[in-house]
Amino acid sequence: MSEVTVDHAKCEGPECGEYVDLCPMEILVIDGEQIKVQNPEECNECEVCIDVCPKECIKIN
Repeated sequence: MSEVTVDHAKCEGPECGEYVDLCPMEILVIDGEQIKVQNPEECNECEVCIDVCPKECIKIN
């Protein structure tokens, strides 16, 4: 199972959350002012979110 994490200290939240819409597995969601991880077990490790995130806030282990 993949571990998907968001570094909220670096993340600007919904303002730069373009990668949320690009995730083909819908793992990332906007919840208020934060980006949150849902259903990480469904992540296929495509790393689209990592490639698009301008602040390098997303990690997949």
